Amino acid sequence: MTAFSSLIRPFNVKPTLLPLSQGYRGACWAPPAALDAAHKQAIYGALREVSTLAFGADMAPYWRDRSLDGYLDKITRFYFIHNAEDRVVGWTGYHRLTLAGQTCLYLDSTGVLPELQNTGIMTGLFGQFLLTELLRAGTRSLYVSMRTENPVVYQSFYKVAGERNTFPSLSTPVPERVQEMGRQLAAWLKQSDKFDAPSLRVKGAYDNLDALYGELPTCNDDNINTYFRQHLRPVDAFLVLAKLSGPSTLLSLATKKLGKALRGNRARRPQAESRTA
Repeated sequence: MTAFSSLIRPFNVKPTLLPLSQGYRGACWAPPAALDAAHKQAIYGALREVSTLAFGADMAPYWRDRSLDGYLDKITRFYFIHNAEDRVVGWTGYHRLTLAGQTCLYLDSTGVLPELQNTGIMTGLFGQFLLTELLRAGTRSLYVSMRTENPVVYQSFYKVAGERNTFPSLSTPVPERVQEMGRQLAAWLKQSDKFDAPSLRVKGAYDNLDALYGELPTCNDDNINTYFRQHLRPVDAFLVLAKLSGPSTLLSLATKKLGKALRGNRARRPQAESRTA
């Protein structure tokens, strides 16, 4: 794979770089529509490579279709993740939408290399842009959504929003308002004919691929894994919607960010003292 620095060197729009844990960095274009056509094609090429490695399946047909549909021209923010060796190891992005009168961030195609799954690197990036969007929303509630068949993604939503604000729920029906948000989101995705509102299931969501994953990931919650296995085929997905109640979620994310910074400071302090001894 082309080195990240070499990839972006000719780009007419440089990304904003964001520090992540363990020496990784995010690179954000907001929006990427301002990139020249040739530079967008370079991003699609890198996406084909890293996503094929991440999912263990040939992602060339997927990104061919996404590029023809103008993925980089429509998305609000796009991110690459790269490591200290200058290698692209992950990607994500989101659209800021209004669904049933509610602001919703739809997280588009997202992934990291298999060895980085469940390491918290992607979660850390999510935390950074959720803080930004929650500050933008003020006292208004903010929803996040994603089309996914991955229990790990669902568990991340579940941890941030809580059980009663994450849908589909493992134990309770989907509220009508959330069902309507799902209907509007499925229409935006051009998959209304495949969408079942009461379950938030998209049947054949990935029917342009044999299966999105070579081997379906699992999270560390057996109830979530079982729920996904029982309700989804390999080409199906859920439209997961989670409500973030502005001030409380903002406080939670800010507290976690501050706690992490303080732990990092404590870890560095003995080294600083040893250098001055």
